[in-house]
Amino acid sequence: MTRSDALRLALVAATLAAPLPAAAKGCRVDRAHYAALHKGMTLHRVTEHLGCKGRRVSHLTIGDIHRATYSWAGHGTYGANLTLTFRNDRLTDKTQLGLR
Repeated sequence: MTRSDALRLALVAATLAAPLPAAAKGCRVDRAHYAALHKGMTLHRVTEHLGCKGRRVSHLTIGDIHRATYSWAGHGTYGANLTLTFRNDRLTDKTQLGLR
């Protein structure tokens, strides 16, 4: 086995041993999760409540202002999802589509 073969094998083994992202495990939110979210909650608190990390879909920093938008897959109609916007790590806006 060559050194490059050994390196490839090590990378494959590390990839297989790595934990799956929450979305791959089937983490999905519902209308009850959505209803319990309130403006001013921290991203950490939201993540604890929903049980998994969302997918960051956008972020912007201007001076001391940090904005980020995250999305979670949802239970409900096809394409159901939850989208949350944070400013300086505090929830400022929430929207949902098709959650049950």
